Amino acid sequence: MFAAERLKVIKNLILEKKQVEVNTLSQLLNVSEVTIRRDLEKLESNGFLVRAHGGAILAEFAGADPKAGLLSQPGFDEELDDIAAIAARMINDTDVIMLTDGVINNYIAKKLINKKNLTVLTNDISISLTLSGYPFLNVILLGGVIDIHSRAVFGALTNSNIQRFFVNKLFIEIEGITENMQFTAQTPEKATLIQEARNNSSENIIVAPPNAFMKASFYKVGDLRMADKIITSPNIPDSQKNYIFNQNIKLYTSINLFEGSV
Repeated sequence: MFAAERLKVIKNLILEKKQVEVNTLSQLLNVSEVTIRRDLEKLESNGFLVRAHGGAILAEFAGADPKAGLLSQPGFDEELDDIAAIAARMINDTDVIMLTDGVINNYIAKKLINKKNLTVLTNDISISLTLSGYPFLNVILLGGVIDIHSRAVFGALTNSNIQRFFVNKLFIEIEGITENMQFTAQTPEKATLIQEARNNSSENIIVAPPNAFMKASFYKVGDLRMADKIITSPNIPDSQKNYIFNQNIKLYTSINLFEGSV
């Protein structure tokens, strides 16, 4: 790809996303990070963007302190992004996956843009919009009733549609994990959706933030036996790590890896 074509792609992406990351652009455009930084420097000299640590921000969104970096942008959570990075490495070209609604799964979606012939099923509207513009990805948004708080669809139609598909990897974002490792959700609609999706998946992968542990949401989803793998932060209680390990469930964190036999 010629430089002019790269610049056009970068400009279109940053107009859509408001910010871009060097490593993401490097993978997407199949060039070195050094080349991407030179492209960003040229666009910055034209006043189109402001370079920041790890990437760049659309100039009009850069704010008063553009050198603070992408990690300081509102809404960005480095710990959740690390969890998402582990999950993304488990996803291969040509996989058929499902991402349930949730913040971490939205982070995962943003790391899939360089995959080829990947099919993504989701009930999360934001995830579907993130991935819909990439020609090498197949994105399926389940039908259903829109929940304005989660920006996701639920209900009888959603659950019926899930039964039409089979995925080889299901990424389940969990909101509450009790002391004895019961998985819980905030609404009965989400609990039911997860239970339906589990019946149509080869591998169930739990993703959860550290603050989900040792607390319960309102509705039970299932117990540890429903998980093939769990991805979270290393900052969870040691008692929970040991419990998972003793149940022969694979636990992945951003720093270390505990594996039980399957």
